Amino acid sequence: MRDDIRTEVLANITRDYRFAEPRGEWLQKGKCPQCGKKELFTSYKKPWVLRCSRANRCGWEGEVKDLYPEIFDSWSNRHQVTEQNPNAAADAYLLNARGLDLRLLRGSYVQESYFDRQRNIGSATVRFDLPGGSWWERLIDQPGRFDKKARFAPGKSYSGQVWLPRDLTVEQLVGAKEIWIAEGIFDASALWQAFTGAELADKGLFAVSAMSVSNWPEKFLDALRKAIANGPTPTHQPRLIFAFDVGKAGTDYTRKYVKRARDEGWEASAAQPRPEGKDDKLDWNNLLVRDRLTEKHLSEYRSNGEVLVAADAFEKAYKLWQQKGQNVSQFPFIFNSETYWAEFSPRKIDEVVKELAQNPAYEGKDPKEVRQEAAEQAGTIKRICSASFRTLYFQRNPVTEESHYYIRVDFPTDRNAVKAPFSGGALSASAEFKKRLISVAPGALWLGSGEQLDRLVGTQTRKIKTVETLEFTGYDRKREVYVLGDFAVRRGRVHRLNEEDFFDFGDCALKLATTERMLEIDYDTEAKPVSWFPVLIEAFGMNGLITTAYWIMSLFAEQIRHQTKSLAFLEMSGLPGTGKSTVLEFLWKTAGRENYEGFDPTKGTAAAIARNLGKVSNLPVVLIEGDRNEAAHHSKKFEWEELKSLYNGRATRSRGVKNGGMETFEPLFRGSIIIAQNDAVSASPAVLERIMSLHFDKSAFSEATRAAAEKLERWPAEDISGFILFALRHEEQFMKAWSDAYARYQGELQQTSGVNNIRLIRNHAQLAAALTAMCGFLPVSDGLHRAGLDFIADMTRTRQRVVSSEHPVVEKFWAIFDYLVEIETDAQRDERPLNNHRKADEFIAVSLPQFFERCRTHGQTPPTEDDLRRHLKTSKGRKFVGCKSVNAPGGKHFFCWVFTRPLAETSII
Repeated sequence: MRDDIRTEVLANITRDYRFAEPRGEWLQKGKCPQCGKKELFTSYKKPWVLRCSRANRCGWEGEVKDLYPEIFDSWSNRHQVTEQNPNAAADAYLLNARGLDLRLLRGSYVQESYFDRQRNIGSATVRFDLPGGSWWERLIDQPGRFDKKARFAPGKSYSGQVWLPRDLTVEQLVGAKEIWIAEGIFDASALWQAFTGAELADKGLFAVSAMSVSNWPEKFLDALRKAIANGPTPTHQPRLIFAFDVGKAGTDYTRKYVKRARDEGWEASAAQPRPEGKDDKLDWNNLLVRDRLTEKHLSEYRSNGEVLVAADAFEKAYKLWQQKGQNVSQFPFIFNSETYWAEFSPRKIDEVVKELAQNPAYEGKDPKEVRQEAAEQAGTIKRICSASFRTLYFQRNPVTEESHYYIRVDFPTDRNAVKAPFSGGALSASAEFKKRLISVAPGALWLGSGEQLDRLVGTQTRKIKTVETLEFTGYDRKREVYVLGDFAVRRGRVHRLNEEDFFDFGDCALKLATTERMLEIDYDTEAKPVSWFPVLIEAFGMNGLITTAYWIMSLFAEQIRHQTKSLAFLEMSGLPGTGKSTVLEFLWKTAGRENYEGFDPTKGTAAAIARNLGKVSNLPVVLIEGDRNEAAHHSKKFEWEELKSLYNGRATRSRGVKNGGMETFEPLFRGSIIIAQNDAVSASPAVLERIMSLHFDKSAFSEATRAAAEKLERWPAEDISGFILFALRHEEQFMKAWSDAYARYQGELQQTSGVNNIRLIRNHAQLAAALTAMCGFLPVSDGLHRAGLDFIADMTRTRQRVVSSEHPVVEKFWAIFDYLVEIETDAQRDERPLNNHRKADEFIAVSLPQFFERCRTHGQTPPTEDDLRRHLKTSKGRKFVGCKSVNAPGGKHFFCWVFTRPLAETSII
């Protein structure tokens, strides 16, 4: 391993796995991500593989090239091509990413390049020449960006041929004991490196590559047969070992080719790194890096191969019985993706041995051979499932304590495998398992007993991996990772969902608890999806700029709340048709959510509102038309006061946990709030101080803005949905810039706006800091940035006036009320005054029906009753106390709206 790569690897694993200081040649006492014990170790000089020393209880292993692919992904940047070394990046890749000895490979490969014109991206490649004039190359610079990581020469054929390691010829293979036919060139190179090592040298082992499982090496075998016939020992024939990759394709072709080779007169068998049905997906290259290509290991792999190519289910059961040491009398096994139960009863075998002993044909025969033959006669198999299943991992939510086992079901036909969660109850009871299995996997019928199921599950779950589930889409602050459905982002690096539907980060494994994919993201590593930003500014000016700044700030809501203990809300108000929906729907498209604006809380139950607020983290929750002038559809109308706790990221709702105890589940609010509606929010000062307001109107509309807005509406989601990942990759850069700017803008805003309300200053300083920080990856000009900061200062001043003033409806109500009290007659004061409170000098109690009656009498036009019911609670000068029954001066009780009198009014009275 090169020193620069080794240094970077050591820094990463020390940080993530908390290794102690190195002792001699080893790093020790790292925290194992699987068992959590301080038992992780690795070589200090060659830290290729991390291992847990609890081999029997845990046995976790991880290759650093899989744990930190970013270190092993961009070889051209690290290793520049020179005249002296035109293969610099290729050499480094083979040595450091593959662990291959270049002395065995030099001369068989060159460094080339590949360019994808459609994506407009390129990569260096390692290219190997193949027989027949073809070639094969592996992309080595961030290959995940491309549809395929490797490619063959277009229009060239390698059919029937194999790739031979450097300086190896067909004539040299004549005297081979075994020829291992691997699938890929790197696997064949790894095997050849092991075969030429000190332990296996001169054992007669050779390795070649078929390049593909579908390539029957007919031409190679014909050439080998001719070379044998013309060689010194025409009667000697090498044994062919088909060593294809694990997986359905590899195992199916292995069986097919071993049979074909035997039919053509070859001695043939197979080799597999692990028994069929297990999910340790290591290839020969992985095993070389992990020092598992020793003579002892090869014997195990040959045994696995012999079992794999068994001609029928009983032959496989018999070979497994022999492999297990003949000490196990009953066991499950898989054949052709169906599950069987084998039984080799010692009692029945003993009975057959006695019968054979009386047969003269067996007199003098080796007792061991007699017993094996007796086992063949006495053994029985029974099909217990018409499919095969594998328990992939255990998934649990540590917060809600909900847990399942995640199962993959394979079928004997060409039908695709099915994956589904099974509860503990469904996996531990035969009848429940049968119902669940056939419900999720059509045609998969369980025929076995409870004891057989227990044996199968027990074997599969002995060292099962645990994957934690998240009940929300977005950022998990504990592990500092974004989980966004099929993608995740951690420390600026994008991860894709693996084949088993979870994200493995080495020190933790995560997935979403739900199969719902809120965000459908198309991602290109090299793309810079920001061309939409100038169009958005053209269409909506400062409103577009500020909304974008808040939107991007929402992507880092948890980090910001962690620093400042709060995150303000954004209000977008204005008449219909002013562009609020267009802006929001477009910004959702940049996050992979198409045809969505938000949800209307007046149409949701309390549970639905709580779920919408709790289902995202570091994403905005958009409330649309939250206080329209119409009756609520549910018993409790949505109140803005319910949002106050969300400002500080506190619980959205509390409910009991169904476990018989006193525990409650209180999901925290992890996102941001955007309120989009026609009217501005009318609420208490405490709520209004938590809101930053944008007003949309048509004053700046023109033909140019209309064209820009229509362009935004037509913009394909697949072209911009990757922006969210692009932005999250800049997390460290954004948060550093934001923190620096926030500290500066608190003082500056107070001076420029003249506002002294600390909460308003903090809120708008957050927004100004987000505007500054997003300049690091969005094309914001200096002039636009300065104009945006000035606009935010104006927003702060405007918000101060809103917080300090009464709502127009409330102002009109009190003006009419004071007029009616002023013209009140003595008779009215004696019989029933407009203020029904006995302590009229301290409180005001108003009966709305009486108020409307007086208005009609005196020709006044008051606000509507609906408007009053919504806005009177926000009264600031005369603070609202409550709606309750009041004992009026005349002795009667009336239902009134009660307010306190200001001290100034009390002193006058």
